[in-house]
Amino acid sequence: MATRRVCPIYKKAAVLAFLLFAFSPLLSAQRFFHVPTIDVFAGYSYLRFDSKPLGFSDQLNLNGWNFELALPHIYQGLGAVADVSANYGHELSAYNFLIGPQYTVEVGNIRIFGHGLFGKSRDRLGLPGTTQFEPSNLARAIAFGGGVDIPLGEKVAWRAVQADYMITSNFGGTQHNIRASTGIVFRFGKH
Repeated sequence: MATRRVCPIYKKAAVLAFLLFAFSPLLSAQRFFHVPTIDVFAGYSYLRFDSKPLGFSDQLNLNGWNFELALPHIYQGLGAVADVSANYGHELSAYNFLIGPQYTVEVGNIRIFGHGLFGKSRDRLGLPGTTQFEPSNLARAIAFGGGVDIPLGEKVAWRAVQADYMITSNFGGTQHNIRASTGIVFRFGKH
């Protein structure tokens, strides 16, 4: 009696093994699924902040970092990018959270890209001694720019420059800022 119960299990396992073996070429990830290229950028960021609308006498020079996650080749060079940056100074800190389309062109091994980014900007005033709390404001942000990636290897590139013209509207005013970044790009997936 025990053999009757075991035999149907062996038959099912044998049929399943046969089907997997027979259809394994069709289940190949290379044939049906295209793993998208993902670019991860991390580096230094310099922000020339238009602080005159906030009551400062001159523009501020802020240093910080920039991080991006991009899908550069969704359709014929058109992709998408998510950009996060933070720039710090004694009087002010600026945080940007942006997302948008990006177009990439490859000239030889060099990648040239341009993008239009939209999102939010948080500016935090740090005026020592005036108050216990630092006033901050969250408002819209727009950035237009691009850059150049120079390959250092098959999966690593140096972002020689990324320059963005940024328009933010914090504290009821409009700021016209320039951001420049440089750093390392790591590429995952196949192009």
